[in-house]
Amino acid sequence: MATQTTRIDVIGLFDCPGDKETVKDLDIYLLALYSYPDQFADRPQLSFQQHLENVIHAENRRLAGNLQS
Repeated sequence: MATQTTRIDVIGLFDCPGDKETVKDLDIYLLALYSYPDQFADRPQLSFQQHLENVIHAENRRLAGNLQS
């Protein structure tokens, strides 16, 4: 079974006054990259692209208030 990963907050690492959306996208990508090995261990047929899409969907739901972090 996969271990729970913690959310990586890249936004707090950069002083980026302009493009918060790009930093948010990077944060989500790094979260997917960090959590993929655990997911792959449980589901070897899962591609990184599929996992990334799942993480993007879950993060968008979480940011909309429909999913806990």
